Amino acid sequence: MSEPISNDERLLAALEAALDRYDERVEVPFSASPSFRVVPNDDFRAHVFPLGDGLGIDVSSGAAVQIIEAWHKALTLSAELPEHRQIQLLGRPEHAADMSLRWLMQHELNHFAIGHFKITGSAGISDAGPPVVFDVASRRTQPCIDIKALPQEEQDMVSPCLELQTDQDATEIVLGAYAAENWPLYRYYATCILPVMFILEREDQQYEERSRTHPMAATRLYQLLAYLTELPYIPAYKLAHHEGLEHIPDAYLPSAEEIDGYREAILEPVFASSQIFAEAVGIPDAWDKLGGAEDFFADIENVLTNGHQPSKAFRTDGAKQWAELKPLNDRLLQMIRDA
Repeated sequence: MSEPISNDERLLAALEAALDRYDERVEVPFSASPSFRVVPNDDFRAHVFPLGDGLGIDVSSGAAVQIIEAWHKALTLSAELPEHRQIQLLGRPEHAADMSLRWLMQHELNHFAIGHFKITGSAGISDAGPPVVFDVASRRTQPCIDIKALPQEEQDMVSPCLELQTDQDATEIVLGAYAAENWPLYRYYATCILPVMFILEREDQQYEERSRTHPMAATRLYQLLAYLTELPYIPAYKLAHHEGLEHIPDAYLPSAEEIDGYREAILEPVFASSQIFAEAVGIPDAWDKLGGAEDFFADIENVLTNGHQPSKAFRTDGAKQWAELKPLNDRLLQMIRDA
């Protein structure tokens, strides 16, 4: 029987696993060796910042503690439910907590990989804890992109856009490419992301300034479930694009039976588990903002069928915020590529 590891060791192992997963999924090595520090603090803290040509990552010891506690409470609540509504693990509860930490580390790494320091400068990005003001701390290293040139309304939207960008990339790296035999893995990995999203929401609620500059958990979950919904179709998109086709032949698409099975096996359990985690971390009101399963999935179907639309075209708070951020989000990604 192996010796239990400390939470500091658990955090370092999560970072190393995230780096390995990045190399495997992206098929090129991560372009820097992060300087990693565990900060003794009971609160949930995560800060990524430029360090020379690379990056530093500070994470509090409390991050591991709180994720482990969230899993313990969630599984306790889950055990009281009918079996078909319980959280389904693929291993020990400790492994599930480790997977949550790996996604958190993947999130931090992707702030660097995407190029967010071109916007933040030396300030870096605080994903949990007191807000960081870009234009004050960045005097030591000037950002390449001057967000002060944007209208004030858009300046206030930059930080939530950066968060959604790295959420998406981290999720894509953790989940990997679609294969029908991997349905249990997709459900498990997506479920492991949930406690991080709801803990971040709980931390955000403690800072009035942050509530203005970070996306709601409902928005993060909307993006996650929208991507999961689209995942089975991505191989068909890629094949049609590779062949230069303007339309996707029906033969390339998964069957209706496969999609029905996929939704029942993955989308519905992950959505149901989100309510358990919202309760487990003490913010059931955050789950209420999802708007109920019917409206939530109708908004996902809307965007996958019709593409981006104004926020008024959606029913739920998370989808509305996603729609408000989407145009600037796309522009920022192009600005980063061009810088």
